[in-house]
Amino acid sequence: MDEREQRSQALWSFADGMLASEDSVKGFRVEATDGQAGKVSWASYAPGESYLVVSHLHNLRHSHHVVPAGAVTRVSTDEHTVWLGLSRAEVEELPEHHDPPAPVESWMVAAIERATATLPVGGGGL
Repeated sequence: MDEREQRSQALWSFADGMLASEDSVKGFRVEATDGQAGKVSWASYAPGESYLVVSHLHNLRHSHHVVPAGAVTRVSTDEHTVWLGLSRAEVEELPEHHDPPAPVESWMVAAIERATATLPVGGGGL
């Protein structure tokens, strides 16, 4: 596997041991590096294809942003909280997903990979 494929795999996977196979983070509070970023309205757990859809109220409307699993730094099932290695602004810059349960489309994957290329996610610094 080349470096690009390794980064992509790390970006789209939860860190080993972060979640047990029966764990779900749907409904968990999401904490960014600078405060609350919303809640998890949807999550995908497939290795190499894992992500969260983080929903929050912004300017009196709900928005849903796709956050790759590699941005998750910690999960507490006791506290029902997921911590990210991203700021709230960085979360808001990620693509919006207007139908959270629907699969992420290839253009979103490419946009997320471009947006996170210089960020410390997916094994690039976390």
